[in-house]
Formats: sequence, structure tokens, C-alpha cells
Amino acid sequence: MSNFLDQAKSAASAAINTASNLATQAASTASGLANQAAASETGAKLADQAKALGAQAGSAAASAAEGAKTLAGQAHAQAHAYAPGVVPPPASAGATAAGVDTTGDLSPTNEKDKEKLEALFGSRASAAELQNRNILKGDPNDALAGKRADLQKSMLENKLDTELAQRPAAEELVKKGILSPDEAPPA
Repeated sequence: MSNFLDQAKSAASAAINTASNLATQAASTASGLANQAAASETGAKLADQAKALGAQAGSAAASAAEGAKTLAGQAHAQAHAYAPGVVPPPASAGATAAGVDTTGDLSPTNEKDKEKLEALFGSRASAAELQNRNILKGDPNDALAGKRADLQKSMLENKLDTELAQRPAAEELVKKGILSPDEAPPA
């Protein structure tokens, strides 16, 4: 009978554990679903808020650009008032200052200027010639070649300074018999 009672206790304990595990899993699943629902609502709200903030940022940037343009115009006007012979007058609204190319295109417009530019390009020195004349350091595509050459020169100068500071004095060279007394510089 006690064996039957132990089996009943064991079955009841297993049923309680199984029920407890199932309840925990159900609670966890329900919590996860609730979080997803909340996250999707919150996500939608956050997305809407982000869009609104993006629109505000865009309008603020446009406003800042317009303000900067106004300030630049005022600064130009003040500079012209201070030095009219140096600073040209500011352009009126919608117009460009005389003689100022605002197109950004610097190619020649007429045939004479095109021929002149071609002649200048044709007569310019090649990269090899510039390297031979020590104007261009290293490969033309090497942006750090000049800095590298400057660094090597500086390192050589430092090495020479160190070596010259460590060389023996003329009197010591005379004592060692390296210099004769008449070759030594006057003290």
C-alpha cells in the first residue's frame, strides 16, 4: 500500500511540475506577445515622431541656410562700406556681381582661348621632368610623397646634428695624432 501511495505522490508531483511548467511557458508567451504588441504600437508612434522630427529638422536647416545667406549678404555690404575700393558692391537681389563667374564652369568658351589652353597643356613639363628637377617628389599619385621627403630630410638633419655634437674637439684630435698642430683651427 505504501508503494501505491508513493506512486500516487510521485504522479501528483509530476502533474504539479508539468502544470507549473506549462503555466510558466504560457505566461512567458503571453508576455512576449504583449511586448510585441506594445512594441509595434510604440514603434509606430516612434516612427511617426521620427518623421515629424525629420520634417522639423529639414525646415530648421532650410531656415538656418536662409539666415546664413542673409548674414553673408550683410557682411558683404559692411565690407564694401568699409573698403569700397577693395570689396565690390553686393549684387542686387537676383543679379550677379559684374565680372564674377557663378556657373562653376571654367572651360574656355571661344576657339582662341581653347587653342591657348591646349598650347599651355602641351608645353607643361611631364611628371618625370618635374621629378628630375626635384619639383615633384615621388609618384604623381602619391599624396604623401612630399611629406615623406620632408620627414626624411628632417631625420637626416637631426642625425647630422647629433653626429656633429658628438665629434671630438680639435685638441683631442691633435693629442691622438689625427691632426697635426698646424692643421688644427685656432682656439
